[in-house]
Amino acid sequence: FAQEPDDEPSPFVTALRKMQRSQDCFPTVTEEQMGWIAGTTLEDFCNDRENEDYLEMSESVIQGLGYVHSDLTLAMDHNVLTMVWELHDELPIAVNLCPILDQLFLRFCFNKTKSFMQSDATQNDFLSVLLHVIDRVPAEDGEESLQQLLRVAPSDDGRALNDDAKGLWLETEKMLLDQKKLIDSLNIEDEEKAKMQLPLPPAETEGEIGIPLDRGVYEMLVSKQKGFRDGQDMARRNELKDRIVALGQLCLVAHNNIQQPHGKYSALEVHFRRLFSNVKYSVADMMTQLTDQEDVTEV
Repeated sequence: FAQEPDDEPSPFVTALRKMQRSQDCFPTVTEEQMGWIAGTTLEDFCNDRENEDYLEMSESVIQGLGYVHSDLTLAMDHNVLTMVWELHDELPIAVNLCPILDQLFLRFCFNKTKSFMQSDATQNDFLSVLLHVIDRVPAEDGEESLQQLLRVAPSDDGRALNDDAKGLWLETEKMLLDQKKLIDSLNIEDEEKAKMQLPLPPAETEGEIGIPLDRGVYEMLVSKQKGFRDGQDMARRNELKDRIVALGQLCLVAHNNIQQPHGKYSALEVHFRRLFSNVKYSVADMMTQLTDQEDVTEV
């Protein structure tokens, strides 16, 4: 089993063996099946092309990212890697969220009390880190940025900076920069590297807060506002709705994977679950407002 490094028994592999004996099913793939998955695609076949090096490149990438050892046994928590796999349609988010999980666990779960983990302040800080990674939309010129709203960057009203929030932001920014450098160091074509990079890169210099990000999603969820503000046009409303729905989908996938037994980060489950619940109610309010429009056809 790839999930059993050094042939030492693990709870996860023991569960797989029990499943095989009782259900006669095999939840892992063989090397031959790996070749099928990474072989010539239908598009390549229709264009009379063959793809024979994708499997080798994939193995090189997952080793370079620290997901597996040189013998392809897992080097990272199994539940984390299943999360990365299920987020393959959002590859930049999957690859860059993966190293942030350790920060999230240490900051919001490790040796923390139940009251701390379930407080609104903790939920807001958790959301700020998550949006820092997955909702990288630039702020409009003249608009207050997410960094300013969090008091990480100076604002026009002269509010004092929040040292704790700034420390958390810079810590996340450094991890994103380290991940960018790791991806850049992979021995693959630049086109393949670009598929894993975030649309807005982190700051190139350590200690900088990076490109000003849009505050819209954070503001809506933290303030628990009922739908949109009156001054927001339809394009802005639909943009915010799509981004919040994407956040909810990510929380669903992350929660359903990391909460599985024997996982290193299973304690993060409560944060993803609470955030998903907030997103669910926010989307319900938004859809009510988006679909409850004045009938302009009435005479």
